[in-house]
Amino acid sequence: MGTFKLVLEDDFGYDFTLIAIHGAIEPYYLAYLLNHHLKLRLKRSKNDLTISHDIISAKFPIYEYHNEQQYTTYHLFNNHTKITKERDNSLSSLFESETSTERRFFLEDLPRVDYLLKISEEGSGFMETKTLKALNQISQIVTAYTVDINQLKRKENLIFE
Repeated sequence: MGTFKLVLEDDFGYDFTLIAIHGAIEPYYLAYLLNHHLKLRLKRSKNDLTISHDIISAKFPIYEYHNEQQYTTYHLFNNHTKITKERDNSLSSLFESETSTERRFFLEDLPRVDYLLKISEEGSGFMETKTLKALNQISQIVTAYTVDINQLKRKENLIFE
């Protein structure tokens, strides 16, 4: 009798473009700049993206815009956030309650990236070269470039719709 082997692959079909943005500005100001220069209408979402790291969950603010004419959805979010963590009181310490602040990343593969712009499209309305050129012309943005999604270890974090 023959043996059967099942191979399970995670073929989600990552059919979106991911743009990394470097720039030390506030997320609401970056959303304003993208709205102004790219003619978008990014708005802050009511729900933040939540990713669980170990026991602690980190929240990332997200801005989104659905362009119904071009069948394109834009998501802008931080790649890093700071979380406050309380230390265990059972350890002997000079202080009653100690808190520490840790920096957590949405995509740990890209620790130097400040923001990520995810563009999902159903048609062929998104022009990547034109968008990158417009992003790099904004003076508050240091640089912007496309990220190869296949090279990321935690790319399943990017599926949040």
